[in-house]
Amino acid sequence: MIYLGSALPRAASICMESGCTSRTVRNGRCVDHAPGERPWSRTSARNELRRSAARRLWDRRVRPRALVRDSFTCVRCGAREDLEVDHVRPIAQGGTWDLDNAQTLCRGCHAEKSARERGK
Repeated sequence: MIYLGSALPRAASICMESGCTSRTVRNGRCVDHAPGERPWSRTSARNELRRSAARRLWDRRVRPRALVRDSFTCVRCGAREDLEVDHVRPIAQGGTWDLDNAQTLCRGCHAEKSARERGK
């Protein structure tokens, strides 16, 4: 059999999606996993797992300790209601999930701080 030009048949391949053994149809994926079927995620599963583990650590260990350390009062205005524990330096700007980077703020002070950080 003689093939002319680019008429060579391609070898069948399986879907690039983990655990899927269907044949590919477009961009290395099967019909069920082809682009456009579901939205693209900006974070990898590994990074999402790290972030969720850090969030659990924050909620279970750091947050209660920060509230006790700050005597259940806002460190800016002294309010004792609607308290939230905030990162002094945001994670997106290189902050950590440690107690040293936590502070207790009331909802109003937290909103003001967050607005200032977004404005920078």
